[in-house]
Amino acid sequence: MAKVSHEIAYRDRQYLWKLCPAADMTGGYEDQGDLERLLKTPTKAMAAQCLSNQIEYWFSKGTEDGGEEQVADLIRTDPKVRAIYKRHVGMLSDDEDE
Repeated sequence: MAKVSHEIAYRDRQYLWKLCPAADMTGGYEDQGDLERLLKTPTKAMAAQCLSNQIEYWFSKGTEDGGEEQVADLIRTDPKVRAIYKRHVGMLSDDEDE
């Protein structure tokens, strides 16, 4: 994936978490690892990478409320979620014709 700027990664994460936080951020995803990386390398580039990691987790593990099914539904119905997926994760199988 191409690198995403801090501003875009932050905006994308904020949008997704407003819809619903990712499932199990303190167990399945160790967000303390992000904190450790940021303390070691406190740059916008590192912050952007940590944000992208959390976004990828949101797409792979689902949300607190609706799990993977909610994410799949949002990818189908919300153009912003679909664009965020493409930016941080990659192409979708139904994008092959684009």
